[in-house]
Amino acid sequence: MQSCIVKKASNMDFVSRSNVSDDAEIVAINLPMWLTKPFMKKALKDEKDEDARAMAEIVKKLKKFRMLTLSNNDKTKNARILDDYHKFLKKNKFEELFVINTDGQEISLNARIDKNNVIQRVSLLVHDNEDESVFMDIKGKFSLDELIAGLNKMKSKDKKLASKL
Repeated sequence: MQSCIVKKASNMDFVSRSNVSDDAEIVAINLPMWLTKPFMKKALKDEKDEDARAMAEIVKKLKKFRMLTLSNNDKTKNARILDDYHKFLKKNKFEELFVINTDGQEISLNARIDKNNVIQRVSLLVHDNEDESVFMDIKGKFSLDELIAGLNKMKSKDKKLASKL
């Protein structure tokens, strides 16, 4: 159970303590998939829902999930963390899948893809121009096609939900 702990310190290699202000708030979560998968599979277990089945197929292949939220950090130190994050991606041979910049927010999805086009690791960044950042690190083995299909399913679910509101 130690690996499923919520900490107030960074769980990401690219965030050093010297780049975090004293009054900054950090929440770091490590979720071992052996503990999480049964709950996720049960939530996605709807034989009639094609979207749920597609997401369940991706969930089966996940091995590790880490998330870090950082808020109220000094803007200069935040810029250093973002710079270190991009260096981390380059050093670890991540490929940029997409970046969306809108309304002062940046959403970046990067993946480490092997020579057989199998994704081994995904890194997601959601950052705004203020002082909020969310970093996610997901390990597993799935194809680019599976990832795209899962993202498209999530997007179509969001559209369906928005039309009901």
